[in-house]
Amino acid sequence: MGDQYGKANRFLYDAVPSNISLTDFCDMAKFDQMMKDWAESTGLATVAVDNKGEYISGYYNFTDFCERLTRKSAEGLKRCIECDKTGRGIYLCHAGLVDFATPITLDDGTYLGSIVGGQVLPLRPDEEKFRRLADELNIDEETYISALRKVNVRSESAIRASAELLGNVINMFVRSSYREHMNASSLLERAHIIASLAKIYFCCYFINIEEDSFIELDATQNLHVYSENETSAVKLSEKLSSVFIEHEFLSYYQAFTDLTTLPKRMEDSESISYEFIAKNTGWCRGTFIKVAEDEKDMFHVIYVIQNIQTEKEHDFAVREKLQEAAVKANLASMAKTDFLARMSHDIRTPLNGIIGMNYLAMKETDDPKVTEYLNRIDISSKFLLSLINDILDVSKAESGKIELHLEPYPISEFNLYIKSVIEPLCQQKNIRFELHENVSADEVPVLDIARSNQVTFNLLSNAVKFTPAGGTVSLTIHERQTSPGRAEIEQIITDTGIGMSREFLEHMYEPFTREYPTADYRSGSGLGLAIVKNLVKLMGGTIKAVSEQGKGTSITVTYPADMKDRAALDELKKAAAHPDPLRMDGMRLLLCEDNELNAQIASQLLQLKGASVDIAVNGRIGLEKFAQSSPGTYVAVLMDIRMPEMDGLTAAGKIRELEREDAGTVPIIAMTANAYQEDIKKCLDTGMNAFIPKPIDPDKMYQIILNAVNKK
Repeated sequence: MGDQYGKANRFLYDAVPSNISLTDFCDMAKFDQMMKDWAESTGLATVAVDNKGEYISGYYNFTDFCERLTRKSAEGLKRCIECDKTGRGIYLCHAGLVDFATPITLDDGTYLGSIVGGQVLPLRPDEEKFRRLADELNIDEETYISALRKVNVRSESAIRASAELLGNVINMFVRSSYREHMNASSLLERAHIIASLAKIYFCCYFINIEEDSFIELDATQNLHVYSENETSAVKLSEKLSSVFIEHEFLSYYQAFTDLTTLPKRMEDSESISYEFIAKNTGWCRGTFIKVAEDEKDMFHVIYVIQNIQTEKEHDFAVREKLQEAAVKANLASMAKTDFLARMSHDIRTPLNGIIGMNYLAMKETDDPKVTEYLNRIDISSKFLLSLINDILDVSKAESGKIELHLEPYPISEFNLYIKSVIEPLCQQKNIRFELHENVSADEVPVLDIARSNQVTFNLLSNAVKFTPAGGTVSLTIHERQTSPGRAEIEQIITDTGIGMSREFLEHMYEPFTREYPTADYRSGSGLGLAIVKNLVKLMGGTIKAVSEQGKGTSITVTYPADMKDRAALDELKKAAAHPDPLRMDGMRLLLCEDNELNAQIASQLLQLKGASVDIAVNGRIGLEKFAQSSPGTYVAVLMDIRMPEMDGLTAAGKIRELEREDAGTVPIIAMTANAYQEDIKKCLDTGMNAFIPKPIDPDKMYQIILNAVNKK
């Protein structure tokens, strides 16, 4: 194979050097379109260069294997350039792909440039050979082999025929353009040259639209019989349609080959194509190619038909595999979602008891020592909750299901939060914490408070974790107005810690990735940076990291935000001020909860605000209690989802179906450890009004209940 492809083919001969430039007389837009059409129809790469070595066309069908990998390697580029200089005719490049080089010349042999391309394989590759080549070129083996598998395979005859077709057509166009330029145009000569189209297409006709005439350049015997004794191109098209095209494609094919509308349809195109199934042949592609108008301004086209059955079979096979892969991926995603939902529920349920009981205990004691212990329980349980939320956040971010809830967030409140959570961490490790700000005193950014806090906390807690005693962690905040009522927020988190390697910087945002798995640094889920990356992207921002091992790290987060007038917001706060707005005096609630501990916690939390609570241990009893009560007895129903005998979704639906005046209006609020967006949607779809996730945040619970009751 190497010797065969190493020989120059009959395209090449001793060319006459010249200072004539193709761009002086050729319509380069048409030239480029021919190159593009050829590349699309053959699957081979191609580009044209002039006689000075300058590129004069687009790059078409260039493979990732060559352009993004081989030529990006210094050694690979060196070898490719040597092949480009020495390659002639059809030849094997240094990497084993088939390339070709065809000269562009005038009739007298004057050399104007070359067409080069190929980038296909002569047969299925020996992957071990290419793995060795990847090692020589310092390219990742799996990436190189993956790109290699996408390279088209073509036989020698197909490559030679394709190259000959392109060479002949381009040379025909260039030579005829030059003759026209020199007032020596000859349309008939061009038609003879185009006969080489038959090497790829099984029928080829040169058509004069205005005169309704044609020349059969080539056709198989079964089609040739219909052109004998026929002079009308329109009638020939009608004959071929009736005997050659499968019925289901007939009307579309007739519209495509309608010569009366063809000039209009090709006003802005050099070629148009249509794919159809032919009788006894299979899938074919018909193509009209515009030929330059002659001196009488007559419109001419070449019409060719190509058999693409093999190409279609390959496409169908690939599509079927992609569909199978999509089904498998969907099943895997559903399994993952179900697992995470169950894990979330099973962990949140006992965690709700720990956090709730701890909250009630802190309300009951004045003992400083006991309070300290309870605070430590609170911190540890909420850290465990944050790990669960991290896992769910990664899953939700991957599927695009995180939503932002925007509200004004004064810098003073942000600073208070950051100091309260970061300064204790720094004090424990004897680390200095610095906070600098350069923000507007008159405006307040509108942000998702929880998510923006999460981004900053994750980055700062990482900085503290990887900074040794005596080091410094700093947060610098800048606001830059970009337009009226709009600003760019920039946060720079810097530390003097152990830093990260260049290799790890490329993978730092991947889930469960940690560079330092030793005991000193391995706490945490390895999800923090993955969550930060996804949240910053969701906020429309960017994140950049600079780090050096042994010196520290600097991470810059930038995102846009709307800005609100501070004075107006302060006035609204004053107007809304009310002593303990979360009181629920006089309200009677129905709580459906099968877990005794959770029921006790929720009941006591509600009673702290003045509410009275009736408890049902499953959905069936809850339905009965509501049905047997007088209308208006309960201002709201709190409904767990997973319960024995009757689950919460079923119970909520049956309450809505009761024939009583408050059945459709009483707020039903889901109160469950099922925290996925899909779970929330199911609750709302069955007629529930709101959703309280477990473990319960008391203040959020009060607010959600009051909002639902007030809306009613």
